[in-house]
Amino acid sequence: MSHNDRKQILVTDSLFIFADHIAKMEAAGFEVERLDKPAASEDELIAAIEGKHGYILGGIEKVTDRIIAAGDKLQAIVFTGADWRSYIPGHRLALEKGIHIANAPGANARAVAEYTLTLMLAMKRNIFELGAPGSKSFESVDSLLDASVGIVGLGTIGQTLASMLHGIGVSDLRYYSLNRKQPLESRLGLVYESKKDLFCKCDVVTLHTSKAAGESFVTKEDLASLRDGSLIIDCSFEGAIDLEALFAEVESGRLRAAVDHLPSEKFKTLPMGNFYHSNAATAFNTRVANRIASDMATESILNMLNTGTDQHLVSR
Repeated sequence: MSHNDRKQILVTDSLFIFADHIAKMEAAGFEVERLDKPAASEDELIAAIEGKHGYILGGIEKVTDRIIAAGDKLQAIVFTGADWRSYIPGHRLALEKGIHIANAPGANARAVAEYTLTLMLAMKRNIFELGAPGSKSFESVDSLLDASVGIVGLGTIGQTLASMLHGIGVSDLRYYSLNRKQPLESRLGLVYESKKDLFCKCDVVTLHTSKAAGESFVTKEDLASLRDGSLIIDCSFEGAIDLEALFAEVESGRLRAAVDHLPSEKFKTLPMGNFYHSNAATAFNTRVANRIASDMATESILNMLNTGTDQHLVSR
């Protein structure tokens, strides 16, 4: 096969897909082009996608209908995380065109669960107020071990977090999920609740739902039903919580929150002890998790381009 006859694969950003992955794809007969930008623009992606047969989405760009339409030879897309709908808003058009889509489920589950647990401990122990740059030097606080913790969404991340919380001694663990996971309940000491009851009964609530749950999945009414002083953690998709309602609750001091997103400017005026935010989504980002995701994405793109199928297809 000549150089010009080789199928081409586009890889975006440089966080995922290491040199050995590039070499593996080239050894399989593909030509790889990297667009080394974490947030390439729509126009940049339209130019880059032309002539490409495969596309590994390693950045935080949004793959729109216009980009999908420009993919004149595109056969397969792989997202290097789990929440593919958030990053491929043009997925319906892709499916109509017969373009396969796969993701990397569970690759960063341990990393996100670890980060969530870190936020829970830091907020419950009031780390930010009791150390630099906080102003407090002494305060008796509540322990996470004595809290009633509710997990919203018991997918791979939620299950991993539940195992961690159970392991450190949190005895009151509750969860809400679209699909009840009874085999895990006795093993991890989990109690199944309706969404409404979970918010009423728990003083720490953590979100691990996908984009499929819908914008403002956590409503103003859900937040209002939380007890005074409760803590809500959001390491799910941006927009999972009604943000206007969340701001009002935290600004009043009734609730505390920590999110793995960069919020709007007004949230940055809130005291760090009541509201913590990441400077960008970072819960997923460990070296081990990135390696797992890269391994999975490389395997999936090769499978889809060579056979038209893969175990991680989401476009069945």
